[in-house]
Amino acid sequence: MKTVTMLADSPQDAVRKARQSYGPQAVIKEVRQQSAKGLSRIWRKPKLELLIQIPEPKTAEIPADSSNLEDESQGQTFFQIYQKKIDENPEKASASRPQKNQTASQKQANKWRVEPMLKSMGLSDYWISEILDRLSLRFQNGMPDFVRDELAFCRSLMMELLPAPQTDPRESNRPVVLLGTPGCGKTTVLCKWMAHLVFQRNLTPTIWRLDGIQPNTAESLAVYAEMLQAPITRFPESHSIEQEANQLFIDLPGISIQDSNQVSDLESRLKNLPDCDRYLVLNACYTDTHLSQQIRAFEKFNPKGIIITHLDEDPQWGKLMNLFLGTNFPVALLSGGQNIPGTFEAFRPSSIISRIFPSHLAA
Repeated sequence: MKTVTMLADSPQDAVRKARQSYGPQAVIKEVRQQSAKGLSRIWRKPKLELLIQIPEPKTAEIPADSSNLEDESQGQTFFQIYQKKIDENPEKASASRPQKNQTASQKQANKWRVEPMLKSMGLSDYWISEILDRLSLRFQNGMPDFVRDELAFCRSLMMELLPAPQTDPRESNRPVVLLGTPGCGKTTVLCKWMAHLVFQRNLTPTIWRLDGIQPNTAESLAVYAEMLQAPITRFPESHSIEQEANQLFIDLPGISIQDSNQVSDLESRLKNLPDCDRYLVLNACYTDTHLSQQIRAFEKFNPKGIIITHLDEDPQWGKLMNLFLGTNFPVALLSGGQNIPGTFEAFRPSSIISRIFPSHLAA
């Protein structure tokens, strides 16, 4: 991908220039405000500086190095790639097969070859046990010849177990309120969601920045709302629900789940808000224990889904798999980094499985 910068007078001007100059494939990755210099700032409005990614022109494809399983070409499945690798390395194939002179107890002791991989990914003992139990049921007649067969089943099983939203939440026009503890990344998610709405759907959101027991100090939300020319108010406006055709975002301060007063206050405030989709925002850098505690504390508010943030800071996708599998709420969105819009995408089980279960682990 090629990266270019561009200046625009407004969000609408930015979208128009990006599409005219680089076509519909252009992706706005970051937007920030650029103020005029010197005395000119008195009469000149700030401009928007855009960071745009455009696809490189297609070139002749270079054959991938067959020694690297990570170079998966399009049109080939994981198993085709792995089988090719095995065919080119007979000694590896023979090493992965059970030896004929092994006793039954030795074979049982070697089960399952995928187990160390599951542990190295950060999966909990509970889910490792669940997966191995399913493996035993799947391969009742004996251990499969290749590790790839065990890996195939594990990947397929995780795909089935992962709950996922039926639709992309960003494509809905229903009002949205984000729930979470202080520092979980709610404000950044709102800014990213606003940018997606403006630049991808050409819509202008409305924001209610409301106080709780604690004041709402999310000043960056007001800054980005001004940049994106989105109206923002400090008080709820009931009449705007019927009149507003675009999406409404409701921002509330994060609460401490150990403070019963804050929890009760949030419950009361949510009852007085219009009907909206509630999403629980979780910081991926927290421990499994903290994440589980937060899910249990917020489940009384019936969140429609979960949004995972700070993914740029936590590479342990296997640890997150424990969260994905251990909750009744589907993971809706994934967010990483502070850049707006930056990394902000809908949750796709296939993408997560590829990160947690890369094909090179089978080699």
